[in-house]
Amino acid sequence: MENKSRNINISIVLVFIGTLFYFFANFHRIAIPGAIFDVLEQELKVTAPYITIFGAIYMYIYAFTQLINGILVDRFGGFRIILTGASILSIGALLFPLSHNLFIMYLSRGLVGMGSSMFYLSLIRELREIVSEKNFGMAISIMLFIGYTGGIFANAPFVYAMRHASWREILLVLAIITIIALFIFLILVSKIKLPKINKQIKMRALPFKLVLHKRHNRNLFSFACCNFAIFYTIQTVIGKKFLEDFCLMSTYKAASFLSFMAIIAALFNIINAYVCKLTHNHRVKFLKHASVITFCSLLLICSALLFNIRTELIACIFCILAANASLSAILVPVLHLTNRKMISGTAVSIMNFCFFITVGILGTATGLLLNIFEPIKRGNVTVYTNDSYLLVFGMFLALSVFEMYKAMKLSNKY
Repeated sequence: MENKSRNINISIVLVFIGTLFYFFANFHRIAIPGAIFDVLEQELKVTAPYITIFGAIYMYIYAFTQLINGILVDRFGGFRIILTGASILSIGALLFPLSHNLFIMYLSRGLVGMGSSMFYLSLIRELREIVSEKNFGMAISIMLFIGYTGGIFANAPFVYAMRHASWREILLVLAIITIIALFIFLILVSKIKLPKINKQIKMRALPFKLVLHKRHNRNLFSFACCNFAIFYTIQTVIGKKFLEDFCLMSTYKAASFLSFMAIIAALFNIINAYVCKLTHNHRVKFLKHASVITFCSLLLICSALLFNIRTELIACIFCILAANASLSAILVPVLHLTNRKMISGTAVSIMNFCFFITVGILGTATGLLLNIFEPIKRGNVTVYTNDSYLLVFGMFLALSVFEMYKAMKLSNKY
């Protein structure tokens, strides 16, 4: 009995350290290139497509690993996967600030993306083992909140810290902290008895076929990935740069708005679920309204660009998009209601894949579109023109039309 209690206590500490890894994963996902877009352009002497690929590589790797992480966690257990992910994350996080070669920096971003992808499902798996059913939802909420604060620190606090140290020095310190946490995790995990590897769990194509065969699932994935990817591309790639170039905000003020977006995104995962519950859980109707809000928000931004209305109210529209894209607490129950239990987990993993692969594609396209029109120089800073940003946000607007079309095809009949 005493030994069991000791194992539970150690497991709680391990989950806490794993949550810190999740914090760092969110930090790296949002901070690069968004918070240091201009700095990277100046230091590396490259144009926008080479900078946006830093975010795209992370997203592509993160997305594809979502498809296999559920299998890996079921086969090897959460703590083994967290240990693997933390090791890969540490290597990538250390390599990036130490590198000056573009190829090596791209490689390090791929490693960070791969390592970062291994924490979410692993932590949920281990929380299920150590927390009662009554407290399970609250435990996940706390874990997610700590993780999301990584996105908050990735903008304004990160930019403020760069007044006192270079971005390389800051990221190097964070990498060292990650490595120290990794060694503590390794020592503690060796002191508990891990479950045996379940060799019966294997990768199979059938669950994926069953999920994708349903038209309702395909429509939901199409809506969800557009809704999320538009907001997340703004937050992680182009939002801060756009506020500086078009709205003429200072670096710190723009970063503050991006941090506020992260706070809103974290809070509205709970608020949207609560509001949906108050409306008798008409989830599909809620999603349809969300698609209209996305379209109207982007139409306003494109209008401001078209008529050269340089207003800071655009930052408020960004915050609306952040709130409107925080729909996981609604989307996941819809998937569970519309799919059999044996494939509902696969459906969630496919949706996560759709989220981040679309962000990667939009990030890549953003860099290419920004470079179509010749940028201008404002001191040492490269400034992209209204025409360039109109192409980018026009792409987002077109995608929102497709999102709205797919949302309207969703059925209220489960």
